[in-house]
Amino acid sequence: MDFLGIINELTKKRVEAIKVNARAPGMLRAIERRNSEGYLALIAEYKRASPSGVIRLDLDPWTYFNAVGQYATGFSVLVEPIYFLGSPIFVKIALNYGKPVLYKDFVISREQIREAGELGASSVLLIKRLGGNALWDLVDYAMDLGLEPLIEVDDEDDALEIVNSNPNVMLGINSRDLGDLSVSLDRAISIIRAVRSKANVIIAESGVRGVNDAVRLAREGANAILVGTALMRNVELAKEFSGITIH
Repeated sequence: MDFLGIINELTKKRVEAIKVNARAPGMLRAIERRNSEGYLALIAEYKRASPSGVIRLDLDPWTYFNAVGQYATGFSVLVEPIYFLGSPIFVKIALNYGKPVLYKDFVISREQIREAGELGASSVLLIKRLGGNALWDLVDYAMDLGLEPLIEVDDEDDALEIVNSNPNVMLGINSRDLGDLSVSLDRAISIIRAVRSKANVIIAESGVRGVNDAVRLAREGANAILVGTALMRNVELAKEFSGITIH
């Protein structure tokens, strides 16, 4: 098939995705169910680029979700268009696979949260350092719309503040410092240790390059891992991640 033929087929799929009117199932319950089976939950992220550069452009979302879907507990979908080459249409596409879907953007407004709900996502990412004083207002608004907020932190003080305020929210612990973009799995593990006795659900984000990293996080108390770059580069890792047990 020539290029125009390929584009034609992909465009047909996009048009069909636009018509989808559904809400993804809940992320929190899916993680808890996977943990009850004795396994670490996997949130597979569709992530075409990052501030470090392009990751992969030849992997369309249908191929990706088909490849990782049977192993993933849920999906994370980038919608930020500038640095991550994301799009809201990717959320619509993810809905076809019957998994929980996290709307992932740098959320600073109710309008973005409303978009997440209108698209059909089950969860929305809220970054503690970005939300600042407005964070809990955004959390409340998301919950009013039936969305499950995933509150992301990258330092211990913020993590403790979140779990002491509301231990029932999903807590995302990012191995990446959102200021200088450095990645440290050791720092993330240190944060997990500080809050694991208080938090209901801990999701380890960023820095998971392979199974050994995921096993470390599971042993330290993570309930789920969110993996983007490693899976985009090698979708076959999803099967290996899905078999990791929790203790």
